[in-house]
Amino acid sequence: MKLTKQLLKEMILNEMNEGMMNPQSIEQDVKKIISSFKQAEGASQVAMITAEEPPGAGSNFEWNNEQMQGYLMNDLNGKGYDYYPIDGDYGALENSLFVVVRGEPNPNFYDDMVRLGKKYNQDAVIVGQKQESMQMDPTQQGPAYHMEFEMISLHPTKTGHPNMDPRQQSVTDTRDQTQAGPSVQGRQSFFSRAGSFKFVVPFFSPSPADQTTFRGNVRNIREEISSLQEQVKNTNSTLEKRALRFEIERLYAIQRNR
Repeated sequence: MKLTKQLLKEMILNEMNEGMMNPQSIEQDVKKIISSFKQAEGASQVAMITAEEPPGAGSNFEWNNEQMQGYLMNDLNGKGYDYYPIDGDYGALENSLFVVVRGEPNPNFYDDMVRLGKKYNQDAVIVGQKQESMQMDPTQQGPAYHMEFEMISLHPTKTGHPNMDPRQQSVTDTRDQTQAGPSVQGRQSFFSRAGSFKFVVPFFSPSPADQTTFRGNVRNIREEISSLQEQVKNTNSTLEKRALRFEIERLYAIQRNR
């Protein structure tokens, strides 16, 4: 079925009737999603993706932003993903979609977002996945949580022909925070926006405050212990065994105290 402008308009009106496209509803929902990044419940995976303005569009090939964004929405609907229309300014104003998985993570989410970004000839997609880490606040019980974001370069052809090769993708930056304070709300450029609410993931920022923090990811600690135990089995050096076991005990202590 061809997605005409009239059909796209009808799709948008249907979404509005369901309350999802109401700007105030979008703003409140996105705020709640972002606040859940540091909680056990709520969003477990998020992505920011668009079908608009792929590299080379207009000069190397024709591209209808509105129509292609509608196709992308259809694809997300077909895969059962919830999403919210947002916009942002990163050199130019552009419409995007804020995709969210609540509760149990979807094992296909990362690959789905990459494939859809490639399908629509995009330069990159942003994917965030919730991580459990050591609790560094002594006043809090249990593990801490944060959303870890990746900026994934998709290496488009810039000819209008999608580069669907899964080997041709690369992570160009990672961040573990979302900023939405007064300084972000006052920005005139370089922001994402849901309704009137602005937020940013500070990719490529040189500021020390924006850098990814080592948090002692619980899963990574378990994997590290397993790796060290394997090294103990494979070495004949008594001194090396002793050093490896000391490190294993240190990591076990971290696990016990988190």
